[in-house]
Formats: sequence, structure tokens, C-alpha cells
Amino acid sequence: MRRILKFIDDKFEEIIGVVMLATCLALIFVGVIMRVIFKSGIPWQEELSRILYVLVVYVGASYGMKTKDHIRVTFVRDMLPPLGRKIMEVFTDIIWAGFNVFVIIVSIQVYPKLQRFIGESAILEIPLHWIFLTVPVGCGLITLRLIQDYVQKYTGNREA
Repeated sequence: MRRILKFIDDKFEEIIGVVMLATCLALIFVGVIMRVIFKSGIPWQEELSRILYVLVVYVGASYGMKTKDHIRVTFVRDMLPPLGRKIMEVFTDIIWAGFNVFVIIVSIQVYPKLQRFIGESAILEIPLHWIFLTVPVGCGLITLRLIQDYVQKYTGNREA
């Protein structure tokens, strides 16, 4: 069980993101080929590729948090002494986590209205409220990875 959890922790965003992005790109490629060569398209191809792209963005943001590949403006931070850099990093991460928590809370408050009033996707007939769940789930994943980084940093469990 521990190996399974470690595998999920290490590879979750990578595997899900790669599969969804590859599927999205394949759908777009097939759609272009169908339109250019066969002068027709697959009705559900564009809709599904858009949905997958939105999912890839949030999974990729979580992966970027895990691997520390998010873009940061470091001009001011780089001018500070080491203690100031650390303080600024913690401060900006608190703001980031706070923003994510705010988005999650507002999304959860709005979700019941979405369930009642928003319809389905045009072709695939997927209830759109499921698609909108990607926002709080994505922000939750990012926040969990941010918290995980601090836990590992201050408990000494960080891998090289």
C-alpha cells in the first residue's frame, strides 16, 4: 500500500497530464486531417479536446507546483538578503494558498447553482457542472502540493 501511495504521489500529475494532453493533441490532429483531407469533421472531437485541455491546465499547474517549475517574478526577491528571500517566499506562498482556498470556497458556494441552472455540453451531453469542478479540484491539488512542499521542507523528508 505504501508503494502505491508513493507512486501516486510521485507520478499522478505526470501520468494523467501526459495521457490527457496526448489524447487532446491526437483529437486535434485527427480533426484537422478530417477537415483538410475529407472536408468533414468529427462532431465531438473539438468539444472533447477543449475539455481535456482545461483539465491538462490544472493538472499541469499542480505538477508545476510539485516540481517547482512555476514562473515567479524574482527581481525584488533577488535583491534581498537570504533571510529576506525566505520571508518573501513564505509570504507569497501564503498569498497563493489563500487565493486558492478563496477560489475553492467560492466555487463550492456556486456549484449548487451550476448544478441546477447550467446545461450540458452541446454534443457529448456532459453536464457542464462536472467540467466546472476542475477549478476547485485543480486549486485544491495546487494547494496540497504547496503544503506538501513545506511539510517536506520542515520535517526533513525532502528528497534531494
